[in-house]
Amino acid sequence: MTNLLNRTVADGIRLKSIIAGKRAVTVHVGYGISAKDLTAKPVPLGIGKTPAVCHLFVAYILVLDPEQAYLAVAKSQYGLYLDSDRQKMLVHWDYTRDPENDYPVAHVQVNGDCEHFDILTEKARSAGRTSPMRPLRDFHFPVGGRRFRPTLEDVVEFLAVEGLAEMRNDWETAVKEHRDRWEERQLRAAVRRFPEIALAQLREDGQIQS
Repeated sequence: MTNLLNRTVADGIRLKSIIAGKRAVTVHVGYGISAKDLTAKPVPLGIGKTPAVCHLFVAYILVLDPEQAYLAVAKSQYGLYLDSDRQKMLVHWDYTRDPENDYPVAHVQVNGDCEHFDILTEKARSAGRTSPMRPLRDFHFPVGGRRFRPTLEDVVEFLAVEGLAEMRNDWETAVKEHRDRWEERQLRAAVRRFPEIALAQLREDGQIQS
């Protein structure tokens, strides 16, 4: 992740990983964290001496999978902010493996005003539904679910194609390399979870004999 950020939108930053807990071990990953303070700080998006125009919050919590063999993401957060204090949120991508609420495990929230959503919410309330009046930023839009949730590579690509941050010349290569690794890891994890489906597809494609 440090490599991806420094090859695309940042300069000289370093994400750290801290192991916490004794029995239920968790690994915290973020910028500016320490054993005494696990609260991650946003990464300033700027290259060289260029002042940061915005900040990207990146944080993960990792745990061992049910088989106690591989690290799995229990929670990930990406957020784009105008400031380094995370008071001026623009957009936020969240993933929680086992949420304690009814929101989608992977969702995106956008800060802004939308008259049409206000009208929709009012119509829902008039029809007897329980949807409360709330700003757009409090709506949780599902994105991909547990297996195909947005990644840091997707966020970096968003910043690039929308022209929101200064990018290094070869940012596309870095994004592709890291995305390929991520997709391979996700594929391997899916095969471990669903070996029968994987075998059935290989047989159907003639890759293995029954």
